[in-house]
Amino acid sequence: MKKQISCISIFLVCCALFAAPAIREMGKITSASEVLSNGKSKYVTIFAINDFHGSVEEDLAGKNPGAAKLGEIIFELKAQHPESIFVSAGDNYQGSALSNLSKGKVVSDFFKAVELATSTVGNHEFDWGEDMFEQWKKDGGFDFIAANIIYKPTGKIPSWCKEYELYRIGGHLIAVIGTATQDTVFTASKKMIENFEFTDPAKAVRKTLRKLQAMYPIEAVVVLSHIGTHANRLAPGNVVSANDDDELENLCKVKGVDAVISGHSHEYVKGKTHGVPVVQAINYGRAVSCVQFKFDENGLRDVAADVIEIYKYKDEITSDNEILQIVASYKSEYGTELGERVAFLEDELSHEETVPNVTPVGYLIATAMKNAYKADMAITNGGGLRKTLRAGALTVNDMWELIPFDNTGVTVKVKGRDLKKIIDHGINSVGFRAGQFAGGAVHYTTRAAPGSRVKRIVLDDGREVADEGEYTIVVNDFMFDGGDLYEMIAPAAIEYENTYIPFREAVIEQLREMGTVSKGWAEIPNVLIVE
Repeated sequence: MKKQISCISIFLVCCALFAAPAIREMGKITSASEVLSNGKSKYVTIFAINDFHGSVEEDLAGKNPGAAKLGEIIFELKAQHPESIFVSAGDNYQGSALSNLSKGKVVSDFFKAVELATSTVGNHEFDWGEDMFEQWKKDGGFDFIAANIIYKPTGKIPSWCKEYELYRIGGHLIAVIGTATQDTVFTASKKMIENFEFTDPAKAVRKTLRKLQAMYPIEAVVVLSHIGTHANRLAPGNVVSANDDDELENLCKVKGVDAVISGHSHEYVKGKTHGVPVVQAINYGRAVSCVQFKFDENGLRDVAADVIEIYKYKDEITSDNEILQIVASYKSEYGTELGERVAFLEDELSHEETVPNVTPVGYLIATAMKNAYKADMAITNGGGLRKTLRAGALTVNDMWELIPFDNTGVTVKVKGRDLKKIIDHGINSVGFRAGQFAGGAVHYTTRAAPGSRVKRIVLDDGREVADEGEYTIVVNDFMFDGGDLYEMIAPAAIEYENTYIPFREAVIEQLREMGTVSKGWAEIPNVLIVE
């Protein structure tokens, strides 16, 4: 890519250069490199993960490799491709007991060990407040990048963030521009993001790229983004946005963008959008995405993209000893409490996305919430429950992994007509996991518009919900504040009470009282009935 010079004065160009961040030298040429006649490497590779969510421990019976095995793979990939860097597409910390209890420190230590170059900002980076970013940067030895986050009090990029990073890799100048998703406004706690605006990613990248091209001879550009993406099922090689805002499509129309590394939707994605390669590496460290730039003496010639599904052979991977010791030190600090048994599951309870609407896990947790808060019905967002529960002993650690977010229980008194709308919102949802509920059988029709589909609800005690009747429900504070677009709950509240205690604790106590979760829970009753 040739250097572009805008029609501004030499004085302004010099000022811009003086104020510009330094170019980081990474991925130097070694004896393993293929070198062009100009002394630069033939290839530059960027490896990435996304939505790691604190998954530092290996799931021996599942797909998560854990930090030690993931780290070993990263070291091997970087050795095979010395002109490379390792990055993250966001949602790094919130999700596991060890990460939550250490406020992400265990993940930061892992990132430092594998020399993470940079990370964009995921919606869950805000879960513990904006004060965490500086500590994560310091502990992990990297900077956050997101060109489309504006700190409202200043009207500028937050102090803990940059728009982009510049790297000299194998002699080539590579720009990595970060973007958050605009979905953050309804997938993060409103009180945690009230000081921030999330602007159009495409416009932010276009503005940043123009500035960079006026200042530097950029040779390749990759956007590191927490934008959600899907592989088009009718045309698997085509990638589309996971939301209705066409964030990805508009981003890939920006002239000069050579590749996009995505996240947020927790999917295997490898394809193109408007001719631009797009990748996403599932979640929890189960895969590593890679973008490889191929150069010749005249510049960038080709861009290849791939996703390495390491979970498929994780049992064959040797754990890196240094990272294994890092994780072990945190397990030693927190392990006693986390290993306590909560209950015994006679059968596996699924929460896979292949199960439509209410899942066995969702029904169990909602039932526990209903009983704990003595409500008529309990409703919780499906995305707040993060795993399938396997048969056998259920521990405190399992509960932290299942319910990683410190959402509190909120009891709300609503009219029957509003209860129907709240339940309706989570049925066959688009853009977020379906709502999970317990306490009654919901009769609905597919022939009506969303918001009007639920025709009647029969509570577990036999009462039929009357439109003008008053009922007590329990939700979590994320939903009460409008998360996952549950914006109808707060306005409908006749009265409400936030317990300010994580509903995870109430659920744990209920499951302890149950002692054994019988096989019958693996098949939920008919709580969602199409008329």
